[in-house]
Amino acid sequence: MKRRVLLALLSLIFWGYAGSVATAEPVKRVLSNGAVIVVSHEPSARVVALEAFLKVGVWAEPQDKRGIGLLVSRSLFGSTTNETMQTLAQEIERVGGEIRSYWQPDYTEISITTVAEAFDDAAWLLAEGIKNAQFEPEVVERAKKEALAEAQAERTVKFRSTFMALRTLLYPPSHPYAQPFTGNPMYIERATSQELQEFHRRFYTPDNLVIVVVGNVPAERAVEKFTTLLGSWEARSAMRRPNLASTPLQESSSVVREQKGNTAYIMAGYPVPGLTSAEYPALVVLDAILGRGKSSRIFVNLRDASGIGYEIGSFYPPLAGGSCLLGFVEIAPYRISAAGVPVLVVDDVQKMLVQQMQSIRTTPPTEQEVERAKKLIIGTYALRHQRVRDRAYFLGWYEAIGLGYGFDQQFADRIAGVRREDVLRVAEKYLRNVAIAVTMPGD
Repeated sequence: MKRRVLLALLSLIFWGYAGSVATAEPVKRVLSNGAVIVVSHEPSARVVALEAFLKVGVWAEPQDKRGIGLLVSRSLFGSTTNETMQTLAQEIERVGGEIRSYWQPDYTEISITTVAEAFDDAAWLLAEGIKNAQFEPEVVERAKKEALAEAQAERTVKFRSTFMALRTLLYPPSHPYAQPFTGNPMYIERATSQELQEFHRRFYTPDNLVIVVVGNVPAERAVEKFTTLLGSWEARSAMRRPNLASTPLQESSSVVREQKGNTAYIMAGYPVPGLTSAEYPALVVLDAILGRGKSSRIFVNLRDASGIGYEIGSFYPPLAGGSCLLGFVEIAPYRISAAGVPVLVVDDVQKMLVQQMQSIRTTPPTEQEVERAKKLIIGTYALRHQRVRDRAYFLGWYEAIGLGYGFDQQFADRIAGVRREDVLRVAEKYLRNVAIAVTMPGD
């Protein structure tokens, strides 16, 4: 059985997950203890994706324990109160060899992709780790190494480190998004198993859990399985995400920092509402007009017209508690003049980037720009649903974030319904004072 499952998984990895999708309408069940189960039965699918979302993110971390949520997410499947590390390792191998956990600003995601024959084992493993994680010292030490590596990446990858610096200008100091998403390395190093256990007990509760199953597993079978596994789990009311929001900047501001490397990274951002806002679709279209694709304003006017930027574009992070719209460009900080003298160009490029983002107000988007942006968004969104795991992710993410799993089917229609006037209105409303973070090359 084990050999057959592993061979099937290897075959699927080689040939890919994409294919025709025959699916029924997703089924949602809420257990008596508050756990939510969403199932999309796809008889033609060659794999089964199980996604679990815990409604806990950076907002839940105490100020003096930044990073504890990341550590907990990395420690779930080391050992449990019922199973040893060896037994769990064998079960993980049985279902395909890998469980992935993702610590995000607004939620924690756990992902398993396997074959239909291994569904029962995968469901048991998912429930066991979420409910009964034990946080043995050996497991926690391993999680610390992973967490510290992630924290290091947030501080050394230029896009991430510049974004981190920008957030300190976009959000008040007390806002959780103003903090490093990967936490404080000093706390991570000293965190204890008991602290992780307490955080787990507080936030890993059935009423804080959404589980999604997509693949060749009938809906009622999947619901019955998770009812058996989770139905007796004691309901405990977890602390909910506070009502966080974006706050307009009272004035423009900037920060300059140094980081090892040869290039400069410039990022300009504006506070905007998050993805649960009614204005979200219009802001997505605005983002695409500004910096998505080779026909976007930032690309055409900086890269094509001026030859500026190794990495260039715009980004609208899908955050729930108030987001931001930002433009970015990575450049060589100096150009050589005709006289052979290095000339610093960072200030000029910074002004050009802000000018392009503001241009949406001074030169309103044309109908053609809006239509191009909408087609790009809808097409890209469809491509992001090719894998079974991706389809499960979107159902669970929207359900956990509060929009409901049905938003996945509504997204394209919401984007298609955005009008030119909607884009201009949100641009006029939010693209006012700007925050700028610049990362200069240093030793």
